[in-house]
Amino acid sequence: MDTQRRALMLGAAATAALGMPARTWATALPLDDFIQLSARLCGQPPASLDRDMAQRILQRLVAQGKTAALPALLQDETAHPALAAELRAIWFTGLMDTPAGTAVVGFQDALTWRSAPFLHVPGTCGGATGYWSDAPEPLAS
Repeated sequence: MDTQRRALMLGAAATAALGMPARTWATALPLDDFIQLSARLCGQPPASLDRDMAQRILQRLVAQGKTAALPALLQDETAHPALAAELRAIWFTGLMDTPAGTAVVGFQDALTWRSAPFLHVPGTCGGATGYWSDAPEPLAS
């Protein structure tokens, strides 16, 4: 089998394994651009966003055919307000609506847990035993 045919077959097999049509990958943003866009939409530094979560979100957006508007949104955050709001909600909750129902794309890395100093992921320790009984520090105004 020649190398071009082998590459074509491997690419088709990989695309089929991901369950996404090959043509939709062409409309997706590169991961780093998607992280830049997400950081701007969420008011976070790009380095603070989890790359694996970003990859999962982007893959599901590709699967749902929602990536065509991403380049315009990257240029102008007001270009597609509904998509911008959906992306913010996904990043803050770690949940994403899919045709099969709600999917968890990054619960522990959701930005909700960073929105206040006293929040932490359920099931993780927030401090030493009894930490919750101390009055919280007043928030700076």
